[in-house]
Amino acid sequence: MKNLIVFYMIVLGLAQFFYGSLSDAKGRKIALTSGLGVAAVGLLLGYLAQNIIVLDISRVLTALGTASCTVISRALIVDTLQEPGKLRKAFSYFSMASQLSPSLAPLIGSFIGVHFGWHVQFLLFALAVIAGLVMIATLMPETHPAPAGGQKQQGKLEAYTSVLKNVNFTSYSIASALIFSFTIAFYATAPFAFDALGVSPLGNSLFYILYSASIICGSFFNSWIKWTPRDTYLRGLIAYLVIFVVSAFADLDSSLWKIGVFSVALGFTCGVVAPLTLTLSMTMVEKSRGAASALQGAIKMFFTGVLLLVFDTVLITGFTTIVLIFLGFAAVLLALHVFTTAANRKEKVSA
Repeated sequence: MKNLIVFYMIVLGLAQFFYGSLSDAKGRKIALTSGLGVAAVGLLLGYLAQNIIVLDISRVLTALGTASCTVISRALIVDTLQEPGKLRKAFSYFSMASQLSPSLAPLIGSFIGVHFGWHVQFLLFALAVIAGLVMIATLMPETHPAPAGGQKQQGKLEAYTSVLKNVNFTSYSIASALIFSFTIAFYATAPFAFDALGVSPLGNSLFYILYSASIICGSFFNSWIKWTPRDTYLRGLIAYLVIFVVSAFADLDSSLWKIGVFSVALGFTCGVVAPLTLTLSMTMVEKSRGAASALQGAIKMFFTGVLLLVFDTVLITGFTTIVLIFLGFAAVLLALHVFTTAANRKEKVSA
């Protein structure tokens, strides 16, 4: 069952290449509506699933469809906002909005699961996606119309390779995967840690709410602070190292209060830092924004899925194990930042 989220994340990452190219060539709206249609089919299949194989197929189809949302949501922001300050604030609000479902879903999902069974959750998801599909088809304006027939377009491969040559884009996209892994791993592995500690699913969901609320507060804080994105990002990386080093020696599993403090600190820091990776990776992209958004999302989601495999190789008996893995990820983040800074300095000297 743990592999369901791995399958979902990897497919979610790879599928974004298709939607990025489609949205640049045909427009954002057709790419988004097509993806939501596929997602609805996958969710309905999950509602009908009677074994793990069908459920796996359902999750693959759902990821194949919802990949469009991941790509187009970022592309819409970049289409409509180019000024760096507004872009940073927009991505902060975007990050805050994306935490509404993780903060509410555990409580709602546990209620539905207990009283109606888990199949009904897939049906309700399908209905929500269909409602979103209708709203987008009828209300959303097109922010990137399809190029005129005679206008020459940049080739798909050329669009991706040109973006990848941007050191900032590539490095901050990889960093976004590492940072996203903190949140996804928290949601995916906390139930195993809490189960080992004798905490009920309801208690688990309360910590989810605490974590999500902390991310929202961090994102709101990020939208108003005056430090430059790079300075804020560096301070965030240092905060990660402090949190994980202190937590590694604090014996979190001895107290739910300690786990709560850890959840708040990690969530708040992720809320601050995560939007910055989007801002820093997309700010310098001027052409093929759909392709860039797709590539950024693909790197983020694919590598998040790969990184989650690390947690499948260990037995989760508490939060100490999770913290030690997070500490390794934070060290990689800092090393990546040092490399990026050195590459930028070298480029300036060459120029």
